[in-house]
This record gives sequence, structure tokens and C-alpha cells, in this order.
Amino acid sequence: MKKLVIMMVISVFVSSFIHAQKPKKSSNEVQKTVSEVQLPPRCADCLFAVNLELDTTFGPTEPLQGFGYINEIQQDKKIKTVFEQEHNTVWYKLDIPYSGKLILDIIPVSQTDDYDFLIYKYTDRYFCNRVERNRVLPLRSVMSSIDPAVSGKTGLTLNATDINLNKNSSTAYAKYIEVKEGESYMIVVDNLNDGGLGHSIKAVVWTESTPFHIYPIDSLSKQRTTADIVVIENETQRVALEKEDAGAQKVKLFPNKTYTITLSKAGYFNYTATTDYEKAKTDSVLNARLVEIKIGSNLPINGELYFDTDDEGNVIILKESLPVLDKVIDVMREYPNINVEIIGRVPTEGLNVKQDSEKSKTRADAIKSYLVTKGVNEKNITTKGSTIKELELQIKTQNESRNAIILNPPCEIKIKSLK
Repeated sequence: MKKLVIMMVISVFVSSFIHAQKPKKSSNEVQKTVSEVQLPPRCADCLFAVNLELDTTFGPTEPLQGFGYINEIQQDKKIKTVFEQEHNTVWYKLDIPYSGKLILDIIPVSQTDDYDFLIYKYTDRYFCNRVERNRVLPLRSVMSSIDPAVSGKTGLTLNATDINLNKNSSTAYAKYIEVKEGESYMIVVDNLNDGGLGHSIKAVVWTESTPFHIYPIDSLSKQRTTADIVVIENETQRVALEKEDAGAQKVKLFPNKTYTITLSKAGYFNYTATTDYEKAKTDSVLNARLVEIKIGSNLPINGELYFDTDDEGNVIILKESLPVLDKVIDVMREYPNINVEIIGRVPTEGLNVKQDSEKSKTRADAIKSYLVTKGVNEKNITTKGSTIKELELQIKTQNESRNAIILNPPCEIKIKSLK
């Protein structure tokens, strides 16, 4: 019994000693491990290629280890524009959403790693079998030696001229590929170094375009927030951008195309806007104000409301304002639990604020009348005009401004209660 106890004590001591001697990872190593993108299983084989997203950097990946279950690429007597064999590989598949010039960057984590790559045009479900037998040839083949001048990077670029670079070449980048909408391409990346580190990869289709920036803004705090963002190209119904719970985004807009931009966030009104290439060239930023659905919030009115009076002195809404109000109708149909109060606003010079107050009420009534004729429940709407105090404050603000501009404040549609 004593012998058993002694052995247990020794075992615990030895275990504790070994654990204490085990080297701990440095903070840099831990951070590096956390930041690595884990590759899907079997992506070293063609059939299990990783789907690349255009204009988005994938990586840095974890280190590549081996060629998978099948060494699919090997040179033969006739074909010299492929690897002699795979070493440490990963396959990528890239779908082309619009035509242009395909450019590519492969960026090694370690500048001493020797990355080569091949690019094929995808054919059909038998593609991987054809690769294995060299019955389909790469459109681009880059097997050049490491170029320290570009920190070991490689890829495709607009100003290169070569389409095949063998291992005797010191040129890092090959020529772009002309691609068309609807095509798909396969990219196989190979690290010749065993025990190397990972890489990042980014594919871009260059074509005439203009950047468009979308910023979700909380209308109350006036701070940037996040939202689900979708941008649709109206002519083709192509999804130009789709992000969940995303902050600021950038999307490419193309000539002769129009786009619908929708932002949605739980507890907030949906936000919709439209733009096109020409508009985006001069106004490339959309500050999308997201309005929280709560009592006191104003319904989002995307546009100006214009009024006039007829021969009998009745307030009328000008035709150019009707599309703005039609969007308000869409909101009220989408959120039938909302009761609103329409607050009329008018410009004033302060000569007769009581009359201006009455006039502002007639504007609110005109808005209500239009909404009701379009099917909005009259019981869900109340109206009021600007109070005399509000108009006096408006006059004070005008007098304090340098140019003494007469303000024309927009009418408001405010949430009065929620059912």
C-alpha cells in the first residue's frame, strides 16, 4: 500500500514538472494563430475548391500541408506549363459576375515561401478529371522564383505581358485574363516549401466603374451603426453587394446601370435608395439614416414635399412630391401597427404667425388626405400645425443667421403610438 502511494505521488510530481516545462506560446504566436483562416477539409483537391469572393481578401490562411488525397497535377512529356507535381496546395473557384480583366494577388505570410499558381477556365463537372490527365491546360502558369523586390508576392496584373512564367524566370506577375460574365475559373496555389506559412489571395475584375460608399447611420445618435445591406443591379438583377450586420461598405457601380440599395436592421425602418453610375461619379457617398421604430421617431421621408394653392385658396401637393408620399404609404402598409401624427411646417416672415400656424395645419391635412385616398386607415393619422412658439423660434433662428434666409422646414410624420 505504501509503495502504491509513493508511486502515485511520484507520478503527480513528474506530471506537474512536465507541464511546467512545456513552453508557452508568445502573445504574437497566439495572435497569429487566432488570425489565421482555417481552410475547409480536402481543399487541396480540385473537387473541394474554396469559393473565392471577388474584391475580397481571403486569408491569411493556415499553412498548406500536402497535396490532398490526389496528386492531380504532374508534368508529362508534352505539357510543361504545369507543376512538376503538387507540393502543398489549395484549390480556389472564382465565379465571374461581370466582364472585364481578371487580376490577382497572392501574398505569402513569409517572404521566403515560394508560391506558384495555375489558372484554368472551369468547364463542367468533369473538369477535375481532365486536369488530372492534362486534358485541360492552364490559361496562366506562374512558377517563377521568389522576387524579393515584391516580398514574394505573385499573381496577375494589368501591365504584365507574359502568360507562362517557368521556374527560371524572376518575374513575379503574369498578364491579366479577359473574363466574361457567367464564367468560372479554377486557381490552384502551391507552396514549394514544406513547413511554410499561409497566404492571402484577392481576385479583382477590372472594368470601367466608379466606387460607391454606403454608411449606415443611426438617425438618433448620428453615429455609424451596422445593418443588413443589399445592392441590386436593376437591369440584370445581379446582387452587387450583400452583407449581414455590416458597417461601412464600398461597391462598384458600372456605366448604363441603375442600382437599388436596401438597408434593414431589427427595430428600425427599412431604408431604400436608388442611384446610378453617373450620379455616383459626383455623389459617391450614401449616408443611410436608419430610423428606430419607437414613439417620437419621424417616419423616413426620402425627398422634398412641395405645396401650392389653387384658385380657391386650398393647399395642394405638387406632383413632384407624390413619389415621396408614396414611399410613406409603403412604410405604413409595411408597419400597420403604427399611428402617426403629421406636423405641417411653413416658411414664415413673422408678419402673422397665427395665420402661418393655420396654414401649416392645412398642409398637414393635405398630406393626410392624400394618404387616405391611397388606402391608409384614417384612424391611424392625426394632424397638427406648427405652434406659435415653434414659429417664433423659427423666426429667431432666421434672424440670427448671417444671410437672414427664410427657412422652409420640412413637414414631419411622427410616430404617435404603437398598437
